[in-house]
Amino acid sequence: MGPILIVDDEFGIAEAIQDLLRDEGYRTAHAINGLQALEQMAVERPVLVLLDYMMPVMKGPELLEAMGKDPNLSGIPVVMMSASPPESWIHLPCAAFLPKPFDLEQLLNTVYRFAGQPKPR
Repeated sequence: MGPILIVDDEFGIAEAIQDLLRDEGYRTAHAINGLQALEQMAVERPVLVLLDYMMPVMKGPELLEAMGKDPNLSGIPVVMMSASPPESWIHLPCAAFLPKPFDLEQLLNTVYRFAGQPKPR
């Protein structure tokens, strides 16, 4: 199983999500923008992408569009994360949306839904 790729330029948020998911038994990877995420996905296909809406270089919607055009990436579920109002993201073809701030239970339930339960260590 590939990693869960966390794409967020806010280091504290990304680190907290990585720590939680690793504690649960998932492998994770982190990118600070959409361009870096595409580079990482070319090396290893993630099982799930947790994607921030607003980032420098390549924003979340731009990455989502690029993934949709790539047959190797179009089937990866993407969960958009944002504090933006729904009209900013409701039209986007993502698998789910987590409004920031979200609680850990919300995050874990979403990850379980799209990535399944982690394999025992």
